[in-house]
Amino acid sequence: MTTRSARLNIRLPEEDLRELEAIRERAGLQSVSDVVREAIAGYLHEESSTWNSDRISATVPSALAEDVEMFIASGDATDISQAVTLALTAWVEDRKRYYLEGRDRVREKVAGAMDERGTRKGMARTAARMRIQ
Repeated sequence: MTTRSARLNIRLPEEDLRELEAIRERAGLQSVSDVVREAIAGYLHEESSTWNSDRISATVPSALAEDVEMFIASGDATDISQAVTLALTAWVEDRKRYYLEGRDRVREKVAGAMDERGTRKGMARTAARMRIQ
């Protein structure tokens, strides 16, 4: 079974080519093309989680940063980026729940107020009819 492939033609500085040749020798690969293919495959695998991401920068208190590092060391996250992503995800989900529940509470209050208003109007009409009779 043959795998379809495309041929790429790239230009590299001489020093990068020497480094690729050294990697080929150390890794026991047959060609620099093999090194480049492995490097591209590794890049595609390792970096795929960052392609649809935004980079942010934040200043946090030292005590908080130390706690995060402790949790990373204990295996709760693989690195600071994952730890911050997990924390932000939890915070965003909490805010979403808060606002959705808040909106539902407002709807309940409005519906209750409308029911109460309708009840009062109905009672007022009934009282008015009772006075007329």
